[in-house]
Amino acid sequence: MLDAIKFKTQLLSLRDEMTQRIKAIDKDLHHEEHAIEKDFAEQATQLENDEVLNSLEHEAKATVMEIDKALLRMENNTFGICVECNKEINEQRLNIAPYSSLCINCAEKSS
Repeated sequence: MLDAIKFKTQLLSLRDEMTQRIKAIDKDLHHEEHAIEKDFAEQATQLENDEVLNSLEHEAKATVMEIDKALLRMENNTFGICVECNKEINEQRLNIAPYSSLCINCAEKSS
């Protein structure tokens, strides 16, 4: 039997961490602390950095969405059950990524 309280705590903590990361990235993307450089070469570097930040922000937002889905599965008493095959997800897998919706077998099939 899965320790729902432990996993909910992990999910909420991870969600807070991702939300803070998104806020920090958004602040950097909008150049709130550092204005855009006047030098063209520096602007090019800043644009490259912005592309990396956009990618990191997208990944963080996707993780938050997965966390929200996992919290919803908790409310529906389906947390820890693979959404594809309806078998239990290994607890070790959930310890690593508590928002996992697929068992390892189904995750391998989908990748």
